[in-house]
Amino acid sequence: LEDGVIAPSDDTWRLLRGETARLTRLVEGLQELWRAEARQLPLKIAAVDASAVAADAVGRFAPQATARGITLGSDVPGGLVVRADRDRLIQILGNYLANAIRYSPEGAPVNIHARRVGDAVEFAVVDHGPGLTPEQRARVFERFYRIDPSRSRALGGSGIGLAIARALASAMDGHVRADSDGPGTGSTFSVALPVG
Repeated sequence: LEDGVIAPSDDTWRLLRGETARLTRLVEGLQELWRAEARQLPLKIAAVDASAVAADAVGRFAPQATARGITLGSDVPGGLVVRADRDRLIQILGNYLANAIRYSPEGAPVNIHARRVGDAVEFAVVDHGPGLTPEQRARVFERFYRIDPSRSRALGGSGIGLAIARALASAMDGHVRADSDGPGTGSTFSVALPVG
């Protein structure tokens, strides 16, 4: 545009705005990842009701799910309390839900479960998407790792969301995990945090 090679048009400006917004999100994500890995994010650790957190996460992603015909559900028993930063836990679950909605076939269910496992509460987001190979499971939380680079790029993924989830869980004395029985079997993404 500056050199006069391309004439400005509504489409050109729309494309530039979209690309600028994408780059802004990427930079903000990288900053958040760095701060989380360096344990420099302020956290408000408190006793948090697990069922309320799951319901909040489901509510935030219901419009995206509905647009694809996906049913979001939550199966979290009452009285289950976790020690966490509520907003950061919702961010982790939100990342899992966004990926599940993005990669699951239209009309498939996506569910959040939670249970006590020893001294931890484990949340799990279960989808019926493409599943993961053992190599993919081992690498999926690495920064910039994409299971299918061309597909992820087309769908807007930056490859840092799961790395941020891992760093946030670690900062709250928890851990993340991905499980799948292989391609075509769906996936389960979990985060375990200390009991409240």
